[in-house]
Amino acid sequence: MIDCKVTGANWIEIPPKKYRIIPLNERDSHCQIELVTCFDQIISHTPDGEWSKIAPLRILSFDIECAGRKGIFPEAKIDPVIQIANMVTIQGEDKPFIRNVFTLNSCAPIVATDVIECYDQAEMLQAWSDFVIEVDPDILIGYNIINFDLPYLLDRAHHLGVKGFPYFSRIKSTKIDIKETRFASKAYGKILKFKKKDYNL
Repeated sequence: MIDCKVTGANWIEIPPKKYRIIPLNERDSHCQIELVTCFDQIISHTPDGEWSKIAPLRILSFDIECAGRKGIFPEAKIDPVIQIANMVTIQGEDKPFIRNVFTLNSCAPIVATDVIECYDQAEMLQAWSDFVIEVDPDILIGYNIINFDLPYLLDRAHHLGVKGFPYFSRIKSTKIDIKETRFASKAYGKILKFKKKDYNL
């Protein structure tokens, strides 16, 4: 990246006939395009003018619903996932181009939304994983998906023995995993004290 003057999230270009598209049956990823080129063929564009625009990133927003027991927070080993609702948009566009919901058994019709009925929970989870691969999103978003939705889906699929579920990463051989991280820094306390001086916290 340094040799090619490539910075994070900037636009790059590869001239025609300077790359080779990898055939579908030879790809290591689920990406729409996978190619091979020599690093010195990469043209890096500085973020000025037309190259300062945000790429048309594909964004998948999702939310899950669980059938929890009354008064008890849902547990992946016990409580089933009954729905996974999805909306896919392109950065810069106003309306989503996909709106659907994967539902266990059936549900009432939803306006402007495709209802995908599954009559087996393992089948529904695998169908959603396949959907993510097909959509090929650049970004996954949702309310608390890192702390609840994704871990719950992974744990539930593991409990049900859905072996293919966690492989919806762009790299085919990479298993999706959620890791707990902690932030610790002496500077954090200094920043907090500084903020308290300026604001009534």
